[in-house]
Amino acid sequence: MAAALTAFTIYYAFYILTNLSLAGISLRAFIPPELVFSERAEYVVLFTGWGLAVYYLDYARQQFRERLGDSSAVDDPAAADNADSERPQEPPEKVTLLDDLGLESQRLSRATQRFKRVYGRFDPYLAIGLAVLSLVTMAYIFGAFDRLDGDAHILGFSTTDHIIGAALIVLVTDATRRAFGMIIASVAIFAIVYSHAAVSTLPFLPDLLAWSGEDVTGIIEEAALGVQSGIYDSTIMGIGSTWVAIFIMFAGIAKAYGLMDYIREVGTELGGTLRTGVVQIAVISSMIMGSITGSAAANTATTGSFTIPMIQDQGVRDDYAASIEAVASAGGQMLPPVMGVAAFLMADIIEVPYLDIVQAGTIPAALFYLSVCLAVHFSILKFGWTTSDLSPFDWRVLLSGLHFLIPLGVLLYTLIILRFTPLTAGFYTILSIVAIIFVRNFLIDVFSIDEVVQSKLGRKNTHSDGTTDGDVQSVDSTTDGVGASSYRSLVKTSKQTVDGLYQGGLEMAPLVGVLAAMGLIVELLETSGMTGRLGAGIIGFADVSIMGFTGGLALVLVLAMIASIAFGLGMPTPAAYILVAFLIASAVTELGVPEITTHMFVFYFAMLSAITPPVAISVAVGSRIAGTSFMTACVQALRIGAPGFVIPFAFVANNSLIQWSTMTLFAFPVVLAGTIGLIVGTVGFDGAQDLSLPVRAFYVVAGFAAMFGTVVGGTVGMAIQAVAAATIVLLLLRARYLIGYDVDRVRSPSASD
Repeated sequence: MAAALTAFTIYYAFYILTNLSLAGISLRAFIPPELVFSERAEYVVLFTGWGLAVYYLDYARQQFRERLGDSSAVDDPAAADNADSERPQEPPEKVTLLDDLGLESQRLSRATQRFKRVYGRFDPYLAIGLAVLSLVTMAYIFGAFDRLDGDAHILGFSTTDHIIGAALIVLVTDATRRAFGMIIASVAIFAIVYSHAAVSTLPFLPDLLAWSGEDVTGIIEEAALGVQSGIYDSTIMGIGSTWVAIFIMFAGIAKAYGLMDYIREVGTELGGTLRTGVVQIAVISSMIMGSITGSAAANTATTGSFTIPMIQDQGVRDDYAASIEAVASAGGQMLPPVMGVAAFLMADIIEVPYLDIVQAGTIPAALFYLSVCLAVHFSILKFGWTTSDLSPFDWRVLLSGLHFLIPLGVLLYTLIILRFTPLTAGFYTILSIVAIIFVRNFLIDVFSIDEVVQSKLGRKNTHSDGTTDGDVQSVDSTTDGVGASSYRSLVKTSKQTVDGLYQGGLEMAPLVGVLAAMGLIVELLETSGMTGRLGAGIIGFADVSIMGFTGGLALVLVLAMIASIAFGLGMPTPAAYILVAFLIASAVTELGVPEITTHMFVFYFAMLSAITPPVAISVAVGSRIAGTSFMTACVQALRIGAPGFVIPFAFVANNSLIQWSTMTLFAFPVVLAGTIGLIVGTVGFDGAQDLSLPVRAFYVVAGFAAMFGTVVGGTVGMAIQAVAAATIVLLLLRARYLIGYDVDRVRSPSASD
């Protein structure tokens, strides 16, 4: 079913392309009527229901696997009760009130554990039932599509409609809870409860929340029965099921074809050439993969499973290893051209060309990327976690993955040169990588092209099955003949392709529920008018005076930052961006900030919510892999990613960083220098020596001057930026060339560092 979900998405991309005609004949005329969609919304309905079913079935499978692997999960609860009954108890006459409370707490705890055990046994079967319910609701909505999209709004909805709508609400809320925890699910539940007249008309509610409200049937109709709004929102689920899905599925296919293995191999080889070892490679690989996946937590789990142990093996402390991977995985969401698939959402929401989004995101991504790399570099040098086992980079290792450049070239060419939609570009990219892998595997398995090339270069090639040149291969054209070798190569590559379709569908499935929940939340909050009132409330803070100073835009931006981080906690980046874009962005735009700059601002902080306590979902995943304290890893993540919380304010103050002009040539280097100053101040190391608190404070002040001198205005502001930036650069050059780093300097850092 997961493979079918990916194949269905690819088919729909092909269906869109058949709108073209050849010699005056529409290509769509050759498609069977059963596979024709009158509207995109019909495809969205099928995609949503099928995706929910895939998620629930995969969830049930994981639960069954955990049960088989953990015998304690199936212990008889009576055994726990018997064990408790055998514990010695105090005589009744000696039990105090405090003891009574303690015993009652123990009984509640035992009851809770028994409930969890019973529920744990029942849960996988419940998930299977919910998967079936997902398919039933999909079939019903699809069958009644024309009526729900038209006559039902005039003639009224039936009781069956309301039952199916209520089931849909339960499904998307529960799927979101299971996939991403209670935080997002709680927001959905709040939107539903708040929309009811019994709650929204309570007399003690503030003006921000008070409104007339709706009854249960009205809530269901708004949230679930509008086939192009609510759960099936034409922007959120419409873009999510096409533009977002095609790239997440491409990532799954690329992984099945060995992209992650290739990145790991190149990273390991390159890590041997750097004093900081494999750490920087972990940052680079995590950012690249994070740009495609769209989920900081998922990226931390996948790339972190091999990068974090690599970093730890180099001697880097556990909390730093976890934080480095978490920050890099979160920052990858900002990396063009995909930007964690949020670039496509942003282009559709603010209705600007996709290339404008890519251009706007390039410099902020460069600032964050360089700041993280430098912060990691200084941290490794500061604590002496360097490696002395250096060797020159063997460029021949790149040959094994050169074929991945072809689909990447297709992606960039179709998106940037031909300006195709992301769905079309993703379709051609998937076709190209599948075709390239079939050809590559055929040449390798039948004609052993890789062995010939590697032998010419004098490098012994290691194959994916662990054998090397000279070993017996699974496909041998010399003994089986070309025909048999070709058949085996075809079968092997076909299995890889099906596995890629399967992985792509599995990686997309959890996002289906959360995107549907986002549509539900946005629809109900917009219906209530809360989004408009919230925006007006935030704008009102522009006139607030604090100690005689008017808050103005700066205070509104701070509030927007807090709201963006709060609404993004625990969410995947696309979902977090959608929520803050609808709730917060308009308020900032009203104060004169360009719309694209505003959306970049709130998107940036929605991204950073993945490393912000108390949730910090990316850090939580990384700390589990590293086996370290969550809060300690959070502290280090905030230290490494600290400049990221300032950069969005910098590109609001220096708008040429987003909307390029001749001023960009000045603004980018000075803001970059200011970012570096903040890094030196937060890390407390300049590449050569530890810094005292006054020196660190000086770097921070100089960094802010270089980034925000423009607020002074005119030539004076530019002069402040230039002087501050030059000061930072000169100080770092002095540390690098006059003082220098002592390679033998080794330090054992304490937990407080």
